[in-house]
Amino acid sequence: MGSADLVLSEIKLRGATAVSGRLDTDENFGRTVMNGIATGDSVWLEVAARITPTSSAAEASLSIALASALNHSPARVLKILGEKYPVEEVCGIPFLKGDSVGVVSYYDSATASLQTIVSDSLRGVRDECRMALADARNRRLERISPGYLIKNKPVAPARRVRQRVTKPKPTVTRSDTSSSD
Repeated sequence: MGSADLVLSEIKLRGATAVSGRLDTDENFGRTVMNGIATGDSVWLEVAARITPTSSAAEASLSIALASALNHSPARVLKILGEKYPVEEVCGIPFLKGDSVGVVSYYDSATASLQTIVSDSLRGVRDECRMALADARNRRLERISPGYLIKNKPVAPARRVRQRVTKPKPTVTRSDTSSSD
């Protein structure tokens, strides 16, 4: 169940569509495939190239897995980017959680990995990926930055001042002090 070769065999037997649909219906299978792709192993990246995500959740998970694989096998990842896996999504730091240290650390390691690509055929995709990484880093850091939070701090609604209902003062009638006797 966890081997990339088994998944490729299943793709040959049942078809890529059936295996792609299984990513959403079988949680263990989906997790195994995503973890395998994230390693950057060439056989797992072949699995990624053959399947097509059938839901937005699977699409997001595959983008995250490929973004993780970018650090391990940048050339192999860049080769499968395109219409199915857009550069902006995979290279756009798609991770759900991201503090400033994590964003900067991932950006640094991914750009260093991309530096190793010298192939002329991948230069255009590499440069596009670098730009997407830089844009995503800036957007993410802007959101995380305390200056951004202060600048965009939500304003609490104006407090409604409750007016106290004042009871009318009882009218006091003075006792008649005049005597009529």
